[in-house]
Amino acid sequence: MSIDGTVIGEINVNIGREQASKLPELVNKLLDLTDIALNQISAVALTVGPGYFTGVRVGLAYGCALAKGLGISVIPLTTLEVMAFPVVRMGVVAIPIIWAGRGGVYCAAYDNKDGEMNVLCPPLFCCATNLHEIATRIPSDVPSQWLCDDKSRIMTLFPEEKVSNCIHLIPSGGNIAQLGHIRRNMNTPADRVQAYYLREPDFGKN
Repeated sequence: MSIDGTVIGEINVNIGREQASKLPELVNKLLDLTDIALNQISAVALTVGPGYFTGVRVGLAYGCALAKGLGISVIPLTTLEVMAFPVVRMGVVAIPIIWAGRGGVYCAAYDNKDGEMNVLCPPLFCCATNLHEIATRIPSDVPSQWLCDDKSRIMTLFPEEKVSNCIHLIPSGGNIAQLGHIRRNMNTPADRVQAYYLREPDFGKN
């Protein structure tokens, strides 16, 4: 949670399959910790994917329902750009990677251009071959950092690559709030926000 881009509180926990039941409880706890009332919230910034299908759907449904109930807008952000955000601010090219199953990952590349996040490679679902291609788009004289949400799994796909130097990093509530403030002019009505999956689910229809 932030006020004018300054983070005043965040709660980051791995609640796994308990998302649906725990999210309301965690939001209430954060409001209590920051002494903020629901009616003081001006917008809801949230990640719309890519990521685990159930997690994306539950988070999106709750965040949009909250915004709809409060009559405020949603600021949709991709999970990858939120991961890259703190690294890009340090002037480093960020290459975030999220485990996607099916022998692949979700990935992208960002840098800083005139104080803004710039997309070097848009988010995509790829295998090892595609990841080689992303690496070739990064100038060799520019410092870069690979980021991943599940290093042990990702290293089984790319054991010999420069990905071995990646650091474990997951999106934080504070970074979502800060990037949401920067992107506040991109606010969207709650009923028009869509998930960003990048690939079909493992079963059933998307």
